[in-house]
Amino acid sequence: MLTLVIALLSGVVVAFAGNLLFPEAFGLDWGIALGILGFFLASLPINLIVRKRQERIFQNVQGMIEQSQGALRRKVNRMQNKVMGSTKGIQKQLEKQQTAAIREALEALHQADALKKWNILAEKQTNTLRAQLCYQIKDFEKADVYFKSAMEVDPLTVAMKMTRLYKQGDMEGVSKLFNKRKKRFKGENGAIIYALYSWILVKEKDLEKAVEVLDEGKDKTENEVLKANWEHLVNGRVRNFSNAGLGDYWYTLHLETPKAVRVKQRMGKRMR
Repeated sequence: MLTLVIALLSGVVVAFAGNLLFPEAFGLDWGIALGILGFFLASLPINLIVRKRQERIFQNVQGMIEQSQGALRRKVNRMQNKVMGSTKGIQKQLEKQQTAAIREALEALHQADALKKWNILAEKQTNTLRAQLCYQIKDFEKADVYFKSAMEVDPLTVAMKMTRLYKQGDMEGVSKLFNKRKKRFKGENGAIIYALYSWILVKEKDLEKAVEVLDEGKDKTENEVLKANWEHLVNGRVRNFSNAGLGDYWYTLHLETPKAVRVKQRMGKRMR
């Protein structure tokens, strides 16, 4: 990493300069202090520049996605006012367009690749975003690769990794990741983690463990979906278990799809 090399050289230069300028007063303590000073004088501005550059790239990518989503929402509204019947066909068309937009955003992320030689965290942060975007368009093979070096700093990334482990049949990995990261997220932020793990446990017929997870989750997050699911399971209403109340946050994991909506065409009055 170039930043570390430059910072170390800067520390040596500053310490050496101090020795030349003040040879009589110079000692080990002064040498260490000046070395540390030189290290931070070089590393802090470089890291700041790298971070600002990365933020601009990420903001650009996010802007591309938001612009695309806004255009898709407007298109949905127009199509729903014209189409009668199931919106399944519309949904497929919109998903295709969204996939194209996200692939374009992934291409734009290549601009961040040059930053990894300056900051070791830059690559991890970029791969975290890449993993989420690949997951979103169901390019799971690439998402799995990026998840290996992604940062588990947000609940959605953790939930996506848990889902991939579950799909690969690694229940031990799912449990380890859940127990490792559940303490990181406070309040509502942790709801998706508890909701996902309990959903997996229900699918695996481990209802006792699912009740235990929901009991902990509902108290820590105060999430109404977790509370309702806990009540369903303790009262034997397994069929009523549902994470649909989490909305898009849940459906982003691609474990379930929202029910199709039927749209009625508005018929105007004929004018004679």
